[in-house]
Amino acid sequence: MSDQRTHMHRIYTRRGDQARTRAGRREILGKDSPRVAAYGSLYELNAHLGLARASMAAVDSQIAAATWTSLQHGLEEVQHRLFFVGRDLSQSRGLPDSEEPLTQPAHVQRLEALIDEVAAETPPWRPFTIPGGTVAAGHLFVATTVCRRAETVIAALHRSESVPDAVLAWLNRLSDLLFVAARFANAAEGVQDPPVREPGSGF
Repeated sequence: MSDQRTHMHRIYTRRGDQARTRAGRREILGKDSPRVAAYGSLYELNAHLGLARASMAAVDSQIAAATWTSLQHGLEEVQHRLFFVGRDLSQSRGLPDSEEPLTQPAHVQRLEALIDEVAAETPPWRPFTIPGGTVAAGHLFVATTVCRRAETVIAALHRSESVPDAVLAWLNRLSDLLFVAARFANAAEGVQDPPVREPGSGF
């Protein structure tokens, strides 16, 4: 056991003890920097997507539809892609030696294709409904709101720093995908989206 401890890497580095962190190109930023908040919001979203995928996997044995499998795979790929989108956000743009953004229009188009595939297997949306239904749908609805909040954080960054157009578009499509995915998850398990109704007395 002692040998194993000797070879383990320490999780703490102490470099952030003064509320500073290292960003792209060895830049040092405050942890309250808009850029740090922007790519940090993507990590929060990624965690929610992991939870959503885990909840979907719990019902995989009951749903053999190709679209369900395609969505599961697509969300896994999104989780990996989020790290590359985060890298685009971690680096300053507009500098002479700026690298080409890793997020490209082709990635936006792939999300659109998955949205179209999932939407084709989902009943038309009838406003207004409340988030809920199955466990998988609930997690996907939460991921939708986290994605939309990340969009607002990144939009705020875009006011002061250049954010690649494809990053803005990709996140916008991702929030659409997650909303459609939540509704699809309900439909796949035979559950209707809960409609909005007049609250009971006392509410």
